[in-house]
Amino acid sequence: MDYNKARTFVEVVDSGSISAAAGRLKRTQQAISLQIQTLEKELGISLLVREGRSIVLTEGGEHLYQEFKAQFIAMENSVQQYKSDRSSASGVIRIGVWVDLSSVYFPEMLATFSKLYPLVKFEIQTAVDHELEAMLIENKIDLSHQIFVDNSKLLFQANTFTCEFIPVVSKGYATLSKLPTDIVETLEMPLIDIYGDYSVYRVWIKKNARHLLSVAEKKMAVVCVTSHQALKNLVLEGLGFGLLPRNMIQAELSAGDLILLPLSGDIESVRVDMDIVYKRNNSLGHIHHAFIQHLLDNKIV
Repeated sequence: MDYNKARTFVEVVDSGSISAAAGRLKRTQQAISLQIQTLEKELGISLLVREGRSIVLTEGGEHLYQEFKAQFIAMENSVQQYKSDRSSASGVIRIGVWVDLSSVYFPEMLATFSKLYPLVKFEIQTAVDHELEAMLIENKIDLSHQIFVDNSKLLFQANTFTCEFIPVVSKGYATLSKLPTDIVETLEMPLIDIYGDYSVYRVWIKKNARHLLSVAEKKMAVVCVTSHQALKNLVLEGLGFGLLPRNMIQAELSAGDLILLPLSGDIESVRVDMDIVYKRNNSLGHIHHAFIQHLLDNKIV
């Protein structure tokens, strides 16, 4: 079997389409398609089928992809370890992250890693947990950074980042409205929150006043958003209060633009763990493992 055809097949799967693979390999789409067709003829099986612009692996294609990928990764690891010089290590790391982390946490992590591995490139996609998990399973990304993991049998997770969420309002809101003195009074305040299962407010109530949880679950937010950056902007506009990551709003707290709710009693903040996630039977390369270790070595708590 021709090594180049097998490598092209793996690149098509990793890229998600023949056109994307053609761009990476600097070949025409027709040349890539012909290589795949020739490989299928040589092996006597169908490897993939097209669905619109996407490709879907057959059962045989999935099996051979895993086998081929493992062999190519093993060869790459041998070369990278032989070189040992970080400045010579190269490749692409495909990562899926929450949109907030793409602007708050990951830029610093990518910058510090790039100083160690200057030839390594990154492809970043933003999504929420269930979308990230699907992309991992479908080999569309190599790593993800998420809160909840449903398929723990297939996926491995390790904590790299912990957010502390605190209840805040804007200076303008505090000037015009009476602030609550206890957690019960927050039930009457206009709330800005994250959609559905990611509501930090409900977790906060459950942690500090479980007896109020049934009431809190019925409370409607004045605005629901999908990112904490959007939530912060709405709180700054004075539309209500929200629970935000302390590390995201440190500058606004120091400047007095955001104010911590002056609640009496021993009120605890909410701490949310973010994990780096990848397949347990992964075929990750040397640079992927180096990046994972980089995140673990620079864990933020």
